[in-house]
Amino acid sequence: MICKKFASLFALLCIIITPVFAVEKGSVKFEENLIDYSVLDANKILTDADSFFEQYETTGDKKFLNTAMGNYYLVTKVFPLEIYPMVQLARTYDEKKLDRFAKEYFNICLDINRKDPYLNYYLGDFYYKRRDFKRALRYFRIAYNNGYRDYYDLNYKIATIYEKFADLSKAKYYYEKAYSMDNSKTNLQDKILQIDSLNYDQSEYYHFIRK
Repeated sequence: MICKKFASLFALLCIIITPVFAVEKGSVKFEENLIDYSVLDANKILTDADSFFEQYETTGDKKFLNTAMGNYYLVTKVFPLEIYPMVQLARTYDEKKLDRFAKEYFNICLDINRKDPYLNYYLGDFYYKRRDFKRALRYFRIAYNNGYRDYYDLNYKIATIYEKFADLSKAKYYYEKAYSMDNSKTNLQDKILQIDSLNYDQSEYYHFIRK
């Protein structure tokens, strides 16, 4: 019986989630009132969503992204105060370049917990990819100060931002931290040596990285 209910709910969701981009929220909410989310196995749906999202990241196939989006959406309806599925839903909108919807879900998460490191890392990454480095750094720093200081990617991206801002002492510090976490990245060693060079600020690379 539950399986049949879930199939019906998922079919209705497929009808609802597509027009979310085009119709007013009021009409969407009217349709959503027909759904009883309590019958769903949200943990299983979340596991499937993560699997589909990972397949999308591996293959770039948008069908996996679309399925992940639908699943994350369902989980946010069951657990509206859980940050992880909400951030993941925002990330799917980010991948689709639907910035307004991504920011709406990121903002909901900020209202729940402004210091959550997972939220702040991916919100920073949202702005980083759009070259809004000032905002990206603000959120990256929050993630860094709330448990993510030992994440390679975060240290690397913070270093890159400081390098673009020409704050070379801070850029070197975070490049060195990133390199200490993965010394196979020889390009980081090169960056550190370039920063140490007296002629670094005159190099073509320096002017290129700031563009």
